[in-house]
Amino acid sequence: MNIFYNYDYISWNIFYLIMKALFYIFSLFPKSFFIYLVDLYLYTRIYKFFSSYKVTKINLEIAYPDLKKNDILLISKLSIRESIISGFETLYTWGRDDYESNAQIFKITNNFLLNKLYSRDKGLIAVSIHNRSVDMILKWINSNIKTTSLYKKVKIKLLERFVKKDRESGGSIAVETSIGGVRKILKALRSHKAICFAADQVPQRGLGEYIKLYNRDAYTTTLVQTLATKTNAPVLYFYLNSNKDNFLSITLKQCNSNIYNDSKHKLLLNQDIEKIINTRPIDYSWEYKRFKKARSPDKDPYKVI
Repeated sequence: MNIFYNYDYISWNIFYLIMKALFYIFSLFPKSFFIYLVDLYLYTRIYKFFSSYKVTKINLEIAYPDLKKNDILLISKLSIRESIISGFETLYTWGRDDYESNAQIFKITNNFLLNKLYSRDKGLIAVSIHNRSVDMILKWINSNIKTTSLYKKVKIKLLERFVKKDRESGGSIAVETSIGGVRKILKALRSHKAICFAADQVPQRGLGEYIKLYNRDAYTTTLVQTLATKTNAPVLYFYLNSNKDNFLSITLKQCNSNIYNDSKHKLLLNQDIEKIINTRPIDYSWEYKRFKKARSPDKDPYKVI
């Protein structure tokens, strides 16, 4: 039995290294050349026929109802552009070690907060959103501290195994988003360890509540608030942004003390997510169907697609 186990373990590790090498090769193209190809693709306007663009446009109309139609179309186009570029950033991260991936980040704002809060030995709730490459920012976090992170299972089995292993490099742990996964991150937090997850995904039925996001009821996780009040651990936001020169930066921002207040914390998280997105809306992954679990009288806004 051990022979077969060792054979499977060795085979998988070889396969992991092969996949990592392939991602390394794919990302050898200069980023500037890749961006040129993306702009050429956008020039053809083919992107308008894909659901990602249509969902992006609908979400932006919900978030910014006062914007003119031409502004919505422009932001939708630029958002699709940045989403594709962030895909290249993810491939780059998958193909390289921490040092090379982190070297793509040119500025860290409020970096001192990470050590300051984590050194209190109360654990840490690291909260991110889908701004650009989740894997790039997670690799940066994991290179500084070990985390237990929640992740949504990738549909392609071999890629799912690769992503999980890559996110666990350096001694961090990745657990699937489920009741069992939540128990594991709670256990880690109670042991004064750091946990990490994205707070802008639509949770499974029964695992969230309807909370206003951009003035519309959105089925929202309350996991951050629950964990914060149960453990009194500090909550720290991490988000990745670009600028007009295609430089990447990470911003760290501490959540205010209302996260521990039962009468105030419910609305706080989505309000903070709005503020983070609004700093540079084109960096956010608007192609995600954030409002798909509509509550009456609202209707599913994506049925028209």
